[in-house]
Amino acid sequence: MDLVKPSKKKLIIERIIILVLALGVIGLLVYFLSGTFFPFIKLEINQDFEGAKELLRSKGWIGFVTVSLIEALQMVVIFIPAEFIQLTSGMSYPWWQAIILCDIGVILGSSIIYLLVNIFKFDGDIFHRSSKIEKYARMTRTRSTIILMYVLFIMPIIPFGAICYYGSSKKVPYHKYVLTCATGVIPSIATSILMGAAVKSFIANEIPIWLLILAIVAAAAILFVLLLFVLNKFFFKQSEYTPLSWLYGFMAKCVGLLLLFKVRYRISGKEKLNDLDGPYIMLCNHHAWFDFMGIWHINKDQRYAIVVNKYMFRLPIIGKWLAKAGCISKMMFYNDPHCIMDIMRAKKDGFPILMFPEARLSTDGGPSTMNPSVVHLVKKLNIPLVTVQLRKGYFIRPKWRSKMMRGPFEVEVKSVVSSDEINSLSDDKLLKLIEGDLYFNEFDLEGLSYKGNGKAKGLEHILYRCPHCGELYSNVSKGNTLMCTHCGTTYEINNQYQFKEGKYKNIPEYYKAIKDMELKELDKLSLDIEVDTKIFDFKTRDPRLDKGVFHFDKNGVSYTSNENGLVFKYTIDELEAIAYSVNEEFEMYYQNELYYFYPSKDDKSICTRVALIYEAIKDVKYGRS
Repeated sequence: MDLVKPSKKKLIIERIIILVLALGVIGLLVYFLSGTFFPFIKLEINQDFEGAKELLRSKGWIGFVTVSLIEALQMVVIFIPAEFIQLTSGMSYPWWQAIILCDIGVILGSSIIYLLVNIFKFDGDIFHRSSKIEKYARMTRTRSTIILMYVLFIMPIIPFGAICYYGSSKKVPYHKYVLTCATGVIPSIATSILMGAAVKSFIANEIPIWLLILAIVAAAAILFVLLLFVLNKFFFKQSEYTPLSWLYGFMAKCVGLLLLFKVRYRISGKEKLNDLDGPYIMLCNHHAWFDFMGIWHINKDQRYAIVVNKYMFRLPIIGKWLAKAGCISKMMFYNDPHCIMDIMRAKKDGFPILMFPEARLSTDGGPSTMNPSVVHLVKKLNIPLVTVQLRKGYFIRPKWRSKMMRGPFEVEVKSVVSSDEINSLSDDKLLKLIEGDLYFNEFDLEGLSYKGNGKAKGLEHILYRCPHCGELYSNVSKGNTLMCTHCGTTYEINNQYQFKEGKYKNIPEYYKAIKDMELKELDKLSLDIEVDTKIFDFKTRDPRLDKGVFHFDKNGVSYTSNENGLVFKYTIDELEAIAYSVNEEFEMYYQNELYYFYPSKDDKSICTRVALIYEAIKDVKYGRS
C-alpha cells in the first residue's frame, strides 16, 4: 500500500480499535441472533408464520440497523466472515430487503475504512494481506484500481474489507470508490442471501430437500461462472502457455481437499530454491498420481508448466482446466515436437517446467527407466536444473490398488544445478546425476508402519505369475494376503510392507522374479491378444471403436484390425515403452493417434505382463538391467 510504515505506538492503538470493533460485532451478532434470528426460525419451524411476521414487525428499524451495522463493522474488522450475517438476513427478511440492508452496511463499512485510511492514516495492512492483492494487481491487463476492485469483489478468497482497505490507499475519489464498493459486492451478497432464503423455505416446508440442494448448487454455479467470465475477460494476462494463478491454485486446493485426511506432507531442502531467479526445469521421480501436490507444497505461490499425459486433456472440464492452468500435453513414449515447442514457450514466459521423466507410475515401488533424451532437453533449455526426490507416495496409493491409505509423503529437493554446470557435464555424467537423484526404491525405507487390512488387494494384477510354480494368472488376493491357487504358496504383507515369510522379501523381489522368469522364456514368446480398441485422434470428442489382434514377440509389437485392414508395427528400437493401466488396458501412439487396447479374452493382468516383458527386453538390449 502507498502508506508510510506506522510506528509501534500507532500499531498498538490500531489493534485496540480493531479489538473494540470486533467485540462490537460479536455483541451485535449475539443480540441479533438471540433477539431476532433464533426466535424467528423457531416460529418458522412451528409454521407460525403470522407470529414470525409479527416478530419482525416488532423489531422494526432496530432489526434493519443491526443487520447493516454488523455488515459494516465486519468489513472493518475483516477476520470475522461477512457471509454469516448475509445468510441469516436472507433467512430473516425478504431477499430483496436483505440485499438492500447488507448493501447499506457495505456502503457504511467502506466509508468508515476510507475515513480511517485517508483521514486517520490507519494502516489496514496489519489486518489483511495487501501483498496478495498487489500480486493480483501486477497480473491485470489494466492499471485501473476500480476494475481490479470489481474483479476482487467477485473472488471468494478475499474479504470485502481487505479490498476496501486496498482501494482506499490508492487515491481513488470517494464517490467512485463507494460506488464501486456498493455495486461490486452485489453478486456475492445476492448469492449468500438467496442461499439463506432457500434454507428458510426448506425449514418452512415450502420446498423439498432436493430443491434446496439444487438452489444452493445453482447459486454457487452462477457465481462461479460469473467469476470465470470476469477473470477471462478483464483480469489475467493470458497466453496459450501461461498458467493462470487462480486456476492453478484452485485445482491444487481441490486435490488437496481430496487428500486432506490421507496425506501428511514433509518438505525438506526447499531453501535450495531461494536464490533461483527466472525459469528452471524441475525433474522428479513418479510413484503416485498426486506427486505434483508434493511439488506444490514446496512453494504454494509458484506456478509450474507441468508436462501431462495428452490423454488427460480430452477429459471433460478437467482437460480445459489443465490447459488454462498452464499444463503442457505430451504424447507418452512418442516423438512429440509440439511438447518441446510448448516447453520452450513456457521458458520464454518465465515459468519453471515440471517433468516426470520416467513418464509413468512405478509398478513395484522402484525406479522406472527414463529416456536419455531428457539430457538433451535440459541442455537445450539452458536454464538451471532442479531435481526432487519423492518418497512414500507409493504406499499411500500404489498403481495396482484402488483404495488409498493414510501416511506421510516426503519431498526432498536434492540438487540445484546451474546452466553453466550443466554445460560443463558430458551427457553421460548429467544423466547419471539425474538418475542418481531420482533413483529411489520405496522398499529400502526403514521404520514404515501401515496398519490395517487390504494392503494386498489388487496385488495379483501386477504379481500376475507365481514364481514358484510358474503358473500364469493364478494369484488371488484377500486382505493382506496373496496366494497362488495352483500351488498354494502364500505371502502375507506386514505393517512394514514386507512379506512376513517366504522366498521373496517384498513386492519388488517378487516382481523381479517374474521378470527373470519371462526373460528365460523370451525365445518362445509369442502373444496374440484379442483386443477391443479405442482410437483417439484428439480432433473429435468420441473415439473410434475397433477390434483386432495385438501381437507381441521378442522383436517387436504389431496390431492388425479385424474390421478395416489396418496394420502397424513397431520394432523394439522404435518404441520406447508401453504404458498401461493395471487390470484394464495398455496403450501406444501410432501416426499421432492414441490406441487403447482392452484385452477381450485373456485375464486382464496381461496388461501388466505386456508392459513388464517389453521393459525387460529393452533393459537387456541396452544394458540397463
